[in-house]
Amino acid sequence: MLPRCRLAAGAAFSCLLVVLLLRAVVAQGPQQQQPALARQDVAALHGLRASLGVRATDWPARADPCAAWRGVTCRAGRVAELRLSGLRRTRAGARSAAFAVDPLRGLTALEALNASGFPLPGRIPAWFGRGLPPSLGVVDLRSARVNGELQTDLGASGNLTTLVLSGNNLTGPIPASLFSIPGLRVLDLSSNNLTGPLPSVSFSGSYGAGVSFNVSGNSLYGAIGDAIRKRFWVVDVSSNYFDQAVGIGIENGTDGTVFFRMNCFSGAANQRTRGDCEAFYTRNGMRLADVPELSSPLLEPQPPPVLPMPSTGKRGDKWKHILAGVLGGAAIVVTLGLGALVFCLLRRRGRRRPRTRGVEQTEEGIRSGRRSSSVNPVTMSPMASPGASGSPKSVPIVIDDFTYEQLHHATGGFGDDNLINHGHSGDMYHGVLESGFEVVVKKIDLKSSKKCQGELNFLTKHSHRRIVSLLGHLAKDEEQLLVYKYMAKGDLTTALHKKSVEVEEGLRSLDWITRLKIAIGVSEALCFLHDECSPPLVHRNIQASSVLLDDKFEVCLGSLSEICTQQSQGSQSFFSRILRSSKSLDKNTSGPPASCTYDVYCFGKVLIELITGNLGVSWILPLLWMKTT
Repeated sequence: MLPRCRLAAGAAFSCLLVVLLLRAVVAQGPQQQQPALARQDVAALHGLRASLGVRATDWPARADPCAAWRGVTCRAGRVAELRLSGLRRTRAGARSAAFAVDPLRGLTALEALNASGFPLPGRIPAWFGRGLPPSLGVVDLRSARVNGELQTDLGASGNLTTLVLSGNNLTGPIPASLFSIPGLRVLDLSSNNLTGPLPSVSFSGSYGAGVSFNVSGNSLYGAIGDAIRKRFWVVDVSSNYFDQAVGIGIENGTDGTVFFRMNCFSGAANQRTRGDCEAFYTRNGMRLADVPELSSPLLEPQPPPVLPMPSTGKRGDKWKHILAGVLGGAAIVVTLGLGALVFCLLRRRGRRRPRTRGVEQTEEGIRSGRRSSSVNPVTMSPMASPGASGSPKSVPIVIDDFTYEQLHHATGGFGDDNLINHGHSGDMYHGVLESGFEVVVKKIDLKSSKKCQGELNFLTKHSHRRIVSLLGHLAKDEEQLLVYKYMAKGDLTTALHKKSVEVEEGLRSLDWITRLKIAIGVSEALCFLHDECSPPLVHRNIQASSVLLDDKFEVCLGSLSEICTQQSQGSQSFFSRILRSSKSLDKNTSGPPASCTYDVYCFGKVLIELITGNLGVSWILPLLWMKTT
């Protein structure tokens, strides 16, 4: 029997060898099947390389653009997608930066252009409308420092489906031609300096053919007509000066959504003051419309009230009722949070996946030397679609080493003007790289802090959408510099408790939907640490200041200097472990407990702060202990 086995094995090996030889022979032919990049596309790309001043490390002159140039995607021998986001200019290119993209006209098969975050200071040229390739469907120029007025024929090519120009310095009115693009589904002009009324347009297509229209954060005024409402499913006109809604009831319904906060609608909630509106209209030589109180007022979800601090005295009974309501609401939310964690555990068992899912750890993920040409720090793009499940996914880890001169220049010499705060393990500085990409640099003194290494080890091995992104690191003398992605909304403490600009005594309040979104984001981060990492990891520093928020209020968990593996807790019950973890902190033990239940306990305190909006929850802790002892 053994000789037969050997004979069969030998035959199988021979067959495998023949197959490999055939594949090797065939592999010599695909070079003919892969068409070379068209000459006009090569010329156009090299023209862009020269006009934009892109560094050779990103676009090497003698390499094949389809294979070696960052952000260039080719199909059938033509350039199909072009991503300028994250590319770096030479010093000469940075000094003479301008909206110099004329060679784009040579990319006649281009389908998508993403220049978000890539500095293109200047006006959009006149040819940019009619001169764009007819195949171009996606144009993303957000935060590209574009200025001036929009060209009247910007959408003349007629095939745009997505146009994003948010976060620039655009002025003047919105051209009506943008609304005549038949296939346009996303139009984002938010956070600019656009003025004037919305164009008067008519629309005869199917209701809600477009997905989103966003002009929030401008200085638009006048009336909102029903044509805009019929054209797009979601309309955001917040933070403007509109005073009339013609032919529509803007209240949220099942046929779409209109966001209209901070305008001049009479009788609607969350609007500008009458004085602000009158002053704006007077400056522009107009008169604010005297619209009577609406019989069906414009309604939006109200933000939760900021509850007063409990006080003692004759109103003790009233205070008890308020406290009972707060504790009841907190108990419900904590229960929901714990239920979400339990659900994650049950889902893990049902899927029968290994404990290391969601974590990608590769040797290519850790890089050294000067900045890698494969790093693309800007990932926002309408060209990238989320996963089918919509659940948080891990991303490949790319750690990038910077030079000290780069970081010193980006942070203004680590000056006080760029200092964000004195963090738990080091000082945090805001910085802007040469490409215009914003970062946060943590400066750690290795003599006084030994916690940096654990944080660095964790971030170089694990990556997740809910964990703050480490972009690079640098060791110099007795200092360690860690470079993170900049979170535009700061931390949860700032978002909850920052003083309002208009009402000095008041506190800015987040609406319920945003607070729920933040709570879910933190729970997803804890699910990743406790459930998807092997062995389970404990954060040990869950608090409002460690919950970081980007410009969309998406959560990333920071303050990772205390992170460690979970210690064994034996067979104690879940609530016994929570009680023991919390009491051990009161006894001034050396450092927080290395227990997942302690993270859950701290998460509960964050939920209470989310609900009440109070500056701290220490006032409620003695009452909680009275209930548990």
